[in-house]
Amino acid sequence: MCDKFGSGHLQPETTTISISIPPETMAPPEPHDVYLPPKKTSFQKLKHKLLEVFFADDPLHKFKNQTRVTKFKLALQFVLPIFEWAPNYNVALLWSDVVSGLTIASLAIPQGISYAKLANLPPVIGLCKFYK
Repeated sequence: MCDKFGSGHLQPETTTISISIPPETMAPPEPHDVYLPPKKTSFQKLKHKLLEVFFADDPLHKFKNQTRVTKFKLALQFVLPIFEWAPNYNVALLWSDVVSGLTIASLAIPQGISYAKLANLPPVIGLCKFYK
């Protein structure tokens, strides 16, 4: 073991593990040709960077090669996510949502009131932040 200050007075313990693999199970490595990527124009580079910034995960990739009905369903799920998760929603998830909502409310409401008092405002102003 090395000492905890790294001064090197103690030698590290080493363990050697050897694994023998029969030669017939390993194929010889095949050489691969490696080429440089094709040159891009400035417009192509700009387009690629903008797509990475605004659509990093390509949210529309599911729409390719789909029927109109499937595209409509996917668009509805994309705009209103409730259509995606509602079929799998159950009472256990509802209970978890109620508990998490009460937890957040028990923290956020007193915080809003406290901030209003710090600013010498009526406490009701601290509650108004929840309506925005």
